[in-house]
Amino acid sequence: MDLKDFLHLNKMIFTRQSKNLPYTESYVKKLHKACQDHQSSKIFIAVDPEGRHHAGVYLIWDKESAYYIMGGGDPELRNSGATSLCMWEAIKFASTVSTSFNFEGSMIEPIESFFRAFGAIQKPYFNITKTNSKLLKIAQLTKSLLR
Repeated sequence: MDLKDFLHLNKMIFTRQSKNLPYTESYVKKLHKACQDHQSSKIFIAVDPEGRHHAGVYLIWDKESAYYIMGGGDPELRNSGATSLCMWEAIKFASTVSTSFNFEGSMIEPIESFFRAFGAIQKPYFNITKTNSKLLKIAQLTKSLLR
């Protein structure tokens, strides 16, 4: 499927949540081009008989694993089951090009439980930092409180 169609679905998710995209469209286009050059990405989009795009999944892979890196969907059609269909088709396809599937994880409860429904196993990761500057510590604390 077309990257333009996928990006439209992807943007809809963030718009619905009143959030900005965490990446630029040009970044995704560069990533897509690099993956296409190496034949290591595929876009899955669920389209109904009327031609409406319900949901999409962007998958990349290497020899070790396939990675779900982005998704999207039309908020008006979110109860159609299309997101599950796209994910299932991506998992099935991934089994033909790689040995494992990485759901990329999420700290957002509904997303995490959605991934678990496909058999995903939660793997925690840690981010440890050390800050010696008292001024920087205060700035970081203030920033975390404002979130």
